[in-house]
Order: sequence, then structure tokens, then C-alpha cells
Amino acid sequence: MDFSLENFLKNVVVSFPEVFTAKDVLYLLRSLGHDITLEEITYFLDTDPRVFSLQHKKYITRAGAFTNQIFSIQLTQKEIEQQVFIPGDRCMPFVDGERYSFALNFEYKGKRLKPATLELDKSSALDLFTLYGEEYSAQYVASDPASEKFHIAENDFELPPRVVLSGYSLKEIFKDVDFKLGDRLVASVKNWAEGTVTVFPLVENRETPFSITEMDFERQKWNEMLETALLESFEKMGPCSCIEEQLANVFYENCSKLCIIKCGSIHEFLASSKKIGIEYFGVETRLWRKGEEIPAVGGWNMNTYGAGTEGNISYFAMPDFLIDSFIKDFHYAKKNEIHELMETIVPKTVVLTPPERDELLQEIKNRNERIAAKYNWFADHAFGAIRHKALELYSKVETFVSDFDCSDKEFKDLPQQELVTLSQLFTHISRILEITSNENDCGDDEIYAMQLSLEGMEANFEEIRPLIASALDKLRKNRFNVI
Repeated sequence: MDFSLENFLKNVVVSFPEVFTAKDVLYLLRSLGHDITLEEITYFLDTDPRVFSLQHKKYITRAGAFTNQIFSIQLTQKEIEQQVFIPGDRCMPFVDGERYSFALNFEYKGKRLKPATLELDKSSALDLFTLYGEEYSAQYVASDPASEKFHIAENDFELPPRVVLSGYSLKEIFKDVDFKLGDRLVASVKNWAEGTVTVFPLVENRETPFSITEMDFERQKWNEMLETALLESFEKMGPCSCIEEQLANVFYENCSKLCIIKCGSIHEFLASSKKIGIEYFGVETRLWRKGEEIPAVGGWNMNTYGAGTEGNISYFAMPDFLIDSFIKDFHYAKKNEIHELMETIVPKTVVLTPPERDELLQEIKNRNERIAAKYNWFADHAFGAIRHKALELYSKVETFVSDFDCSDKEFKDLPQQELVTLSQLFTHISRILEITSNENDCGDDEIYAMQLSLEGMEANFEEIRPLIASALDKLRKNRFNVI
């Protein structure tokens, strides 16, 4: 189907502020002439993190959930001295997570704050992007237009000692108030789709920066409410796909308690909380109970984590871009035997029934005809080598996972961090394959970064594979009782 439901939903998420149902979307799409089922729409809405599921089969988007909700930002000493504000991750989770913070718009008294820049040491710059995760914060800093001359991929993904970040001038605000350390900006999203945020200063008139005010006690209560809400979310949802998703769920479910004038900020909360911190989760980071290892398996996914690893794997659920990647790689290698392509896509460990095999083979033939008609080996040369390497690693990981014969409960006995890393490898490889399948132009820096990323993922896989394999052997041996 040429029509992209995902792209349509993205537009809905950006623009639709009211509660809606899957049937509402269905009627709209059919009125536009698109042939789509209610089940397809429901699946996308239930799995898209930009949409919250409500009771009675209703939904609301991030735009509807967070427009006009209040949050606050405590400025650093450097920002106050230079009268420049760097958004970083401090508007998370209220703004569109796919929009870079330097592309947000900030308004004060109905007028946009003027762009400005601020030079910071590397550590201070990274602190402003903590919530994106340690694994991504340096890349967010390096992607800032103010640092466009610096190429992070060419420097082993290390930032220079000092960096320049894009921000917004606070001179108009500071004309009106005597802003001091300890004061803050109170903010709310005015237009989620356009990334427009309104701000106003909240000055507390402290005698000294160390003075305790009534608002400090109110924020301590706010910290306790956020702490309780996060601990409950860990039990119910486990570690979400990223820190941003965890915060979005918590703030949406607790808006009436957390989105108030007397609120604190997430950075302040993490600096003071004794129960919650940012912990490693495989090769990534998540919010979790401070000092505890984040498990791969818990009550939130006990019944689904092992799905598909015992017996047959459903290849009809394979994303189109993944099938297309195998087909393009086939053409890149200048091969033309469809049955050989079929065997490449389906590992030997997977047994399909004759009807399933026939259906998949026909799907591959149909997609191959469309791709072959416009495939250009020379134009594909830049992506071809990366795609081939990614598919080799994907097949290795897939074959390894398809050999798992654990019950859901037995997954708890496998090395948890290694299991998490294995899952993340799938996600990251798939992301690279999706990028190469879109046929968009990528700069040399992006291609080089993908090459380095694949090398790192291959090293990670070779490191964790023997540990998981050893644990699997132990599980199998323990199933036999000696009498």
C-alpha cells in the first residue's frame, strides 16, 4: 500500500487536540478513499508512544494531553549571568520528542524570544541533555547548528572541551524582573505542533541563594508525588522504550498533581531523590530505582517476552522495510534466484507450513518486481555495503534468538543485562535498515556513524552471545532430574 498509515498518524498526533476513537480515524481515512481496517488502525494507536490509550476504546495524542500543561525550568548560574536560556531536555516530556530542542519557539508576553548562543564546558553542556540518555546526549549536543563545524563521528563521538549551544535571549524577561539564582521559568506548551512554548518568570525574592522559602516546602511535596508516581510506573510499565516515554506516561496520568505552579523540575528531582536515578539498561539508560539493576523480564512483560521464541516465528509480521532490505541486498550482490532469497530471509531453524511458505514467497515476488523495476546498483552503492553488513548481523542475532527454547518464567534465569542488550541490538539494527530503505540522502558523517555503530553492535553481540548461550545450556541441563 502506497498510503502510509504511520505518516498519517504522525500528522494526527501533531495536530489533533481532542479525544478520539479508532473508528473516527477509520471514517476519516475511508472518506479520503483509503482502504484500511479497524484492526490496523487500532494496532498503530495501541503501539504508538505518541498516543495515550484511554478507557472505552478512546485515545488522546501528546498534543491533546500536554498543551497548556504547566512545568518549570530552573536556570543555571551561567545562563543567568549571560541572560541566555538553553532548552536542552528541560521541556521533556511536554513537547514533541522528535523535534530538536533548538527548533522550539519560546514566547514571553506574546513575543518570541530572540535566538542567542551560549558557550559551555563539555560537562555542563551534557548535563542539559541528561534525559535523552547518556548514550545519546553527546550526539544531541553535536547536532546543534551552533556546532555545525564540529563532526562528532570523526572524533570517536567525543565532544571538544568547550561547545557552543543554540538558545534564547532572556534580556526581555530580565528587563522586567530581578532574576537571581533559585528563581525559575514557568512554562506551558501553547502550540504542540509548532513547538511553541510560553514562559514567564517566577521570582521568589530570597534574601540569599541559600534561603528556604515556603515554595521550597511545596516543591518537596511535588518531588515526593513524582517519586511515588515513578515507582508505581516501574511496577506497572517497567522500563519504557526511553526516559522520555516513562516521563510522558507518568505526567499524563498525574497531570492534576504534577502540572501546577508550585512544581519543581525533573533535573532538580533527580539531583535530590534517594530512590530514583538514571541506571544502565543494556547499552542504554533508563529511569529506575537508584542502585538497582533493571531486569529484562518483569510483571509488565512476563507473558509476552518469550512470545515467538518457542516453535515457529511469524514472518508475516516482518516489517516491509526489512523484507525490502533483503531484496535490495540481493540485487546489490547481483543475484537473481528468488528461492535463494527466500532461504536467506527465513533461517533454517524456522519451519513454515506449505501455505505459509507459499504466501511469503508470493509476497517476496511481488515486492521484488516493484523494487527491481527501479533498482540502480550504482545509486545504491553508498548504502549497499552498510545494508549488507547490517543484514549479516541481523541474521546472526535472529538465528541465535530463534534457538531459544525458554518458557516465560525461565527468561528470569538468563543474564538480564545481556538479554536487554540483545533486544536493543534488534532495535538498533532495524533502525539502520529502515534508514537505508528510505533511500534518503545521507551525508558522509551519517554513513560513517552507521558504520561505526554496526562495528560496535557486532562487538557487543560477540561479547554477550557466549554468556547467554552458557545460561541456556544450564537451563536445559537443570530440566533433567537425577534419580
